[in-house]
Amino acid sequence: MQISQNIKTYTINLLVVLFIAAGIFVVIAGRNTKDAQIFKFQEKTFNKGWYYYDHYGEKVYIPSLPAQVPADGMRATIYHEISPNDLDTSSICFYSQHQDVKLKLNDQEIYSYKTVTTPKTIKSYRAIYNFVDLPSISEKSVLSIESEAIIDICAGKYEEIFLGDSAQVLFTIIYKHLNNFLLGVMFIVTSFFLFGTHHLFSYTNKKDYTLLDFALLTFFIGLWQLDDSTLLLFFTGNLPLLWCFKYLNQFFISLFTFLFMRSITDQKNRRFLKTFYWVIIPVILLQFTLQFTGIRAIKNTLFLSYTIYLISSIYVLISLFKEDWVKTSRFKYLCIFSMITSIIVFTLATLSIFNTLFFNSIISIGVALTFTSTLFITYQKELKIFKEVSKADMYKTMAFIDIATGVYNKTAWFTLVDNFAEKADSHEEYCLIVFDMNHLKKINDTFGHLIGDKMIKSFCDCLVSVVGNMGKIYRVGGDEFICVCQDFYRENVMTMLHHFDEAVKNQEESEYKFSAAYGYEFFTPRSPADFKSAVERADEKMYAMKVEMKATRD
Repeated sequence: MQISQNIKTYTINLLVVLFIAAGIFVVIAGRNTKDAQIFKFQEKTFNKGWYYYDHYGEKVYIPSLPAQVPADGMRATIYHEISPNDLDTSSICFYSQHQDVKLKLNDQEIYSYKTVTTPKTIKSYRAIYNFVDLPSISEKSVLSIESEAIIDICAGKYEEIFLGDSAQVLFTIIYKHLNNFLLGVMFIVTSFFLFGTHHLFSYTNKKDYTLLDFALLTFFIGLWQLDDSTLLLFFTGNLPLLWCFKYLNQFFISLFTFLFMRSITDQKNRRFLKTFYWVIIPVILLQFTLQFTGIRAIKNTLFLSYTIYLISSIYVLISLFKEDWVKTSRFKYLCIFSMITSIIVFTLATLSIFNTLFFNSIISIGVALTFTSTLFITYQKELKIFKEVSKADMYKTMAFIDIATGVYNKTAWFTLVDNFAEKADSHEEYCLIVFDMNHLKKINDTFGHLIGDKMIKSFCDCLVSVVGNMGKIYRVGGDEFICVCQDFYRENVMTMLHHFDEAVKNQEESEYKFSAAYGYEFFTPRSPADFKSAVERADEKMYAMKVEMKATRD
């Protein structure tokens, strides 16, 4: 057997090597083949040739956009000289963030956008793409963009400028922010997967919210990444809604980060978490208050969010690696690497060492690594808990099952009766049927207990086949069974008993024929005592049937 397995393994490995070698041979042999024409992406940007005037009235050319030029207070203007042949498109798109803007051609205003907010205290939710159709020109002209910032950090700030129709601009922006876009989509899709997984696991472990907290955290991180890609601006122009995406996201991420930390922490290690709670909640409230009242824009307080993420990364790293099962996990090295990376990234972000598009990409990578490793570890933890709970449920189920017949046992019967909730005004009718084999002792004495057990199993199989979903069957003695039915019609019970008589009469599982007696009682239980009374009355009817059957045989 082992030799056969080794041959299969070697054969598969040989085929893999053969296929790889064939691929290498084809690539080398066809290295001089002319390449087919493919789509080549060309950026439709308009970032070169812009200039501004300094305090002395001198032109100062900007190497390339994006850039931040000197502002007079909160105002700034950049210029670009254009000729009829310079533009191969009739549209221009530029991004403005917390700024009133005007686009002029030869000092003639052709477009303007003035921010209006409600409530007026909110200083920052005016980030939009301004898409403008340019008039045709027949001579050399000067294009200018005036901006007046609402918050100081955006004074004189100009982002990239794009040329082309909306489809070209959208494609260019996706290309520029592809990592944020893909990460955002990945996070949101994964969050729905986690929601579904939590729903499945909740059937066995209703008190564990780890996956739910992680799913919510993942969802809001996905929205954050999509917002950073600026692509949401192409799907809605509702600025209050965009404010919610951009700024409430930060508060939700901080909040669900704490909830996730709490869910992976056991009770005995929550001292630090309690302290952290009294830090993180005031910080979130402070950021929200400063942002909502207009005292400080959230961009000025982002270092607080990064500090929370930094502390959280360190805490999650330490907490996870206190668990013995994590130490043996195949993902532990990925987790260590990603957590250390995120700690470095959020440390730099907290200190505001960098503030560039490249650094935003680094933050996204750090978040992605942290998320990926935490996902693997968390999913493994939940799967481990799920298996343990499922195993416990299996043992619990087995405790109520009669191994010999597969129906419920005597313990299950007493559990049903003892745990029955008293209902003084109940009108729900039950049917209780007591079944008993005839002459089991004689069968055991004549043929042996092995044959007797086999006949009991055949007897029970007849019972199971006719009861079906009408009721539950309990083995309460050697050859004594009780069936309890709910939601039935009385005529259906009579039909079922008739089918039982036929099944016993025609049974072929056992080489020895047997017979059975039964008694039934319709009753409306209002307390556990009613079940006991019903059993006594059904027993009397069952013994009466036994006497009648004996008289018939005699």
